[in-house]
Amino acid sequence: MSAKSKLLNQPLPSDLARLARSEGVAPEKAWLLTKTDLDLAGHYQEMYLVVQPQRLFVLGWPADDGTVVRTVLRRGDIQELRTRQGVGGGFLEALVEGVYLEVLAYSNAKADVFHKAARKLQDWSQGEQPQVTAADDLDPRTCDKCGMPLQFKGDVCRNCIRHGAVFLRVLKLMRPYARRAAVMMALVLIGIALGLIPQQLIRVLVDRVLAPLQAGNPQLPTGTATMWLLGLVGALLLIHVLTAVIGMVGGRLASYVGTQITHDMRSRVFHHLTRQGVGYYDRYSVGQLMTRVNNDTGQMRGFIQQLTSGFLAQMIRVTAVGIVLFSLNWKLALITLLPAPLVILSAVFFWKRIYPRYHRVWDARSKLNGVLNTILSGIRVVKAFGKEGRERGRFDGSSGRMRNDRRSVEYQVALFNPSIGLLFQLGGILVWFIGGQWVLGHEMTLGKLMAFLGYLGMLYAPLRQLTQLTNWLTGFLTATQRVFEILDAHPEIVETQTPQPLDEDACEIRFEHVTFGYERHEPVIREVSFTVRPGEHIGIVGKSGSGKTTLVNLLARFYDVDEGRVLIGGQDVRDLVAL
Repeated sequence: MSAKSKLLNQPLPSDLARLARSEGVAPEKAWLLTKTDLDLAGHYQEMYLVVQPQRLFVLGWPADDGTVVRTVLRRGDIQELRTRQGVGGGFLEALVEGVYLEVLAYSNAKADVFHKAARKLQDWSQGEQPQVTAADDLDPRTCDKCGMPLQFKGDVCRNCIRHGAVFLRVLKLMRPYARRAAVMMALVLIGIALGLIPQQLIRVLVDRVLAPLQAGNPQLPTGTATMWLLGLVGALLLIHVLTAVIGMVGGRLASYVGTQITHDMRSRVFHHLTRQGVGYYDRYSVGQLMTRVNNDTGQMRGFIQQLTSGFLAQMIRVTAVGIVLFSLNWKLALITLLPAPLVILSAVFFWKRIYPRYHRVWDARSKLNGVLNTILSGIRVVKAFGKEGRERGRFDGSSGRMRNDRRSVEYQVALFNPSIGLLFQLGGILVWFIGGQWVLGHEMTLGKLMAFLGYLGMLYAPLRQLTQLTNWLTGFLTATQRVFEILDAHPEIVETQTPQPLDEDACEIRFEHVTFGYERHEPVIREVSFTVRPGEHIGIVGKSGSGKTTLVNLLARFYDVDEGRVLIGGQDVRDLVAL
């Protein structure tokens, strides 16, 4: 047995059901029962549509006269049932004795429900008994996870996008290059390990060669000290050479993987765009799509750079240096961490403040590209009508919005970075003062302090770079979400798995109860039916926007009908082979 629809088989409140029974309405006999959110005067009020096998009722909470039944129509009196769209909502109307009567009103939030109900009610008024099942709850214009309305059918719900999932999807793109990526990350770790050695060599150099007495070590003879100095300096040189070589090899690998992933992503996005129907291109300008294909996919390369020399590498370096600092002197290490809570709080505050602004920057850039593309594509028309001044104004306005949004972001960054740098400097000054006192009091060797200060510089440099993470992260998440919105958009025109060839000898064209609209809740044509026989010529007339071109678009299957069928030679155009 099919599950019941939650939209068209809603329960009637018990108090209202009791009052309705007292007026002769039996809700349990209804085959369709749903509610609206407006009364016919446009006021917000819960009203219920109750349809029994032979009668239609509209119920509401007790009116001034104490009754709950507002409308009663007999099945045999109804000639037609339809919806009529208005501003902010619409009406369910019944044709009775040649006059359309308003049965109930609804807001746009309920429009899809009553479009479905009207279709079933029309069949019911013609003597049929429609079935109401759970399949009627499916709505391609709402998110199937959170129920949030979508602007267009098949759109990606931004409310359900998980930022962590974005990173996982980017990492999956690296699978074909897993070996190179593994070598790349191994070189990063080796480079970080080599970077920890020079400060230890400097510590030995100071405490054993340059100032041994302060560290409690014996004074080396001049010849021995020179050999120590030569060996330590040579070791420093060797480590720097190895680090440079590793950086070169790792950089080449990072470039290869980053550019290849960007190429793959750009190709996937373009190929997916070619699969989209014409309706998809009605939503976005060419400039917006060009921005996504060219600019946003480039963020994939930036992600690889962040792995090898950006946030991941710096986090590993900070962890390693932190361990070494605590091994040298845990008291001084704790002092270096004093600015950390302020840095973290500042970064969180900065993230919340700056992230929404990046969306405005992206939107302004996309619209600027769209305006530029429109102007340059139609430059002959602009010249022919002498509208250069108006187009310059459009471009300047769009460019000005881009300037203001970008300036807003960069002003915040300009305030944030120096502030964080100042916090870091406070920690370094405290280490100089306290560590210097300990050296003077012979509680700490000069070499250990020099090594500690060297590691401190290695700690603060990555931390300072990590403060730029929020700046990069906001741009990366914005761009990748826009890219994945394209990849996750389901093509509206889906080819059948068993396509049929067109019978060229039987090319009768027939529209059967076709309803279609480009925008949500706004059908351009409704319940259109006609037949064009082979060799027959017909004329379609009507005012602009009445749907003449729409009929041709549906026949060519640039769009799929919302309701009904388009047949060529008795075959649904959705079942024909795409040439």
